[in-house]
Amino acid sequence: MDIDLSELDPWVRWAISGGIFLLFLGIAFASRFILTQLTVLIAHRTKTSLDDLIINALRTPLFLGFIVLGIWLAVVQVPELDKHQDIAHKVAVVLYIGIAAMAVARIIDALMSWYGSEIATRTHTDIDDKLLPVFKRVEKVIVYSIAFMIILDRLNVNISPLIAGLGIGGLAVALALQPTLVNFLAGTYVTTDAVIRKDHYIVLDSGQEGYVEEIGWRITKIRSWDGNLIVLPNSRLAEAIVTDFEVPSPPMLFRVECGVSYDSDLEKVEKVALEVAREVMQKFPEGAKDFEPVVRFKNFGDSNIDFAVVLKAVNRMAHFPLKSEFIKALHRRFNEEGIEIQYPARKIYFAEPQTAPSSPPISPPPAGDRPLRTDVGGEMVENDQ
Repeated sequence: MDIDLSELDPWVRWAISGGIFLLFLGIAFASRFILTQLTVLIAHRTKTSLDDLIINALRTPLFLGFIVLGIWLAVVQVPELDKHQDIAHKVAVVLYIGIAAMAVARIIDALMSWYGSEIATRTHTDIDDKLLPVFKRVEKVIVYSIAFMIILDRLNVNISPLIAGLGIGGLAVALALQPTLVNFLAGTYVTTDAVIRKDHYIVLDSGQEGYVEEIGWRITKIRSWDGNLIVLPNSRLAEAIVTDFEVPSPPMLFRVECGVSYDSDLEKVEKVALEVAREVMQKFPEGAKDFEPVVRFKNFGDSNIDFAVVLKAVNRMAHFPLKSEFIKALHRRFNEEGIEIQYPARKIYFAEPQTAPSSPPISPPPAGDRPLRTDVGGEMVENDQ
């Protein structure tokens, strides 16, 4: 037999309403206890903390969901609210949309926290460590904004003008923040490629060089060899031609240019240069101990026969003192061996001056060859024959 609750006495319906609320309140607290025990049980059986984070994220939304359900079912039984059931239904829908948005935001936040603690710590860059807090704030704004528009739609509010306004506003914001967004995306590309990293020594095509100290959201900081800090927009770094001296490995080759006079014995020059190069690379910690130096004669210069000595340093900064020590040692050894480095010289030959031939004197023409008349001031004058 069906029972029509509306025919019961008001106090009975109030009692049923209170009982329903207390029932769902107990279910809500029981759900928190069950999820807590489930978290402890899973923690001993799995190696990852992702499942624990997701269960913890669902604990509060599930508790609030049972509370709201109990309140709504209890309100339905209140005699004085029979005429306002439609309003109570809409309020319950709004609350459930908000709780669902909370659950989604908390699950995404749990996923990001898990990534930050177990994945980001093992990556070579720190860009994900910096971006995760930003993404956490942005995802909450997006989730709750979508929930707000769904609520307006459920309340029969026309959201088309709102969506259009948000689109125009977003376009205006994007245009205003275009330089910042360009640098942000450029920094993301640079760190994602993982070619340029922190503590790498780089040289840009514009001439700046130094160690990369930080690749931020908008700028990259480079510490030059003289201790100055170079602040470079990420968009410039992404478009620049960069020489990275840390990849594929920090040790680097470098050349020392030199020259000897044309009277030198080139076999002896090569032997002495190789001995000095080996000695310097073994003596100083900046030299790569496993590298065999190379001497290559290049061309006949104006005053010397030019050659280059190839050495190897342990890194970019080490090649500066190693090159200095090699030049000093090579100069000292050349002086001991009598090998001469000529100064630039030019020989200039002056040609002997030539005397121009003298022209014969000009004699007047014979009398018989002179003209009969001469034009003088516009008048013709007769000449004496």
